[in-house]
Amino acid sequence: MALPIHYSNDEKELIRHFIQRGDVPGHLYKYRTIDRVKQLLESHSIYFSSCEQLNDPFESAINLLTDYTPKQYYDSFIFAGFSSQLAKELTRQVFDGTIDGDAIIKELTKGVISSVGYFCMTSSPDNLLMWAHYADSHRGVCLKFEILKDLDSFLVPVKVDYNSQYINFDCLSSNLLDVLRRKSPDWEYEDEYRVIKTDHQGLWKIKQDCLVEIIFGCRTSKEDKESIKSLASTSGFTNITYFEAREKQDSYGLDICEI
Repeated sequence: MALPIHYSNDEKELIRHFIQRGDVPGHLYKYRTIDRVKQLLESHSIYFSSCEQLNDPFESAINLLTDYTPKQYYDSFIFAGFSSQLAKELTRQVFDGTIDGDAIIKELTKGVISSVGYFCMTSSPDNLLMWAHYADSHRGVCLKFEILKDLDSFLVPVKVDYNSQYINFDCLSSNLLDVLRRKSPDWEYEDEYRVIKTDHQGLWKIKQDCLVEIIFGCRTSKEDKESIKSLASTSGFTNITYFEAREKQDSYGLDICEI
């Protein structure tokens, strides 16, 4: 079930090629409240959330396949890090009816998923619902990150797969990434990309020049705009261009204008 954690220089160069060719997004956006942006600027960090911290209770839901043979149970226990002796004993107890093998496999799989960290972004800075839901009803900001300026932080942005069905998951042969990128079609408006780290949750230091734009919402106060600009400057974020979202006059939508 393992996912890549660290990437070699050759792999980074290959991903760089994919980004330059347009196969992987070169930049992505993050909608935030004013307080969250201040935290990012002060700490020079983004935050990788656990599955339980995300706002969808169905996150990483699976239809777990556990109709295993004795060898498959044994292999599953070995894969989970148990000793050969303990794996043999657990397998024997499963088929003796002493313990519930399916329940053990489910807990092991849940444990792997719960250790993953997610940083979620999107492809567009003018999504009305994203502004409303994640940027304090247009009073917050939208951040633009350049992926190539910090590959260690943003490898690899994976597009979410919107599908109404759970993944049929076999912990011995299925790809865990398929689970981590599956969401209900109800969320499709977000057009989400997520960076997934199997070895980290919580704050993650970023290179300051990867934050290239701050877009203020159409309701962001003048005081908050000045506060964010000042904090960005004093925190060493000197590569930022500032924009603001303005309501279109003849249709539902936003114009993103440099200020």
